Amino acid sequence: MHALEMQLRILQAQIEPHFLFNTLANVRHLYRSSTEEGEGMLDHLITYLRSVMQDLRSDTSTVAQEFDLVMHYLAIMKIRMGERLSYSFSNPASLAQTDFPPAMLVSLVENAIKHGLHAHEHGELQISATQVADELHVAVADNGPGFSSVQGTGVGLSNIRQRLEAMYGDRARLEVGAPAGGGFTATIVVPLAAAPASRLAA
Repeated sequence: MHALEMQLRILQAQIEPHFLFNTLANVRHLYRSSTEEGEGMLDHLITYLRSVMQDLRSDTSTVAQEFDLVMHYLAIMKIRMGERLSYSFSNPASLAQTDFPPAMLVSLVENAIKHGLHAHEHGELQISATQVADELHVAVADNGPGFSSVQGTGVGLSNIRQRLEAMYGDRARLEVGAPAGGGFTATIVVPLAAAPASRLAA
């Protein structure tokens, strides 16, 4: 295996263990009080883990696949957080089958909840995909405390930046910012209609 491929595999293989253990504990608790809700969370967890395993074995994915992965992750978090979490998606059909690096979007969403919304009484997430010139922009925006929510996310954001550089060279980037209205936004920018550098070098 090439050194680049090895680096990508190591950087990809980061399933948050606390998320898994906490979710399984929630499933056990829900089964005691509501079998239907427990089964619902377990179904989302199984689909989420199946998708993550598929991502970890793949060099590329699509916008639709990554949005679907995030949907199952957020469905689990919604059961856990209840009314403290709301979210929305904006994924134009024209971009749904566009190539997108696997497991990066869900990492941004995990960071947003863990470091921006975990203690928020009315946390909101917006996940969107847009085309800007010849680039694909996939953004995660939250209404958390802004740049203070970046504290503790260095490893996750650094991981994404390293993977983007390894896959696309200088043709991709991670942009972060605090909108004037508050909150925090992280955007993965990749070139449209262009294979990752790792695939081109194969």
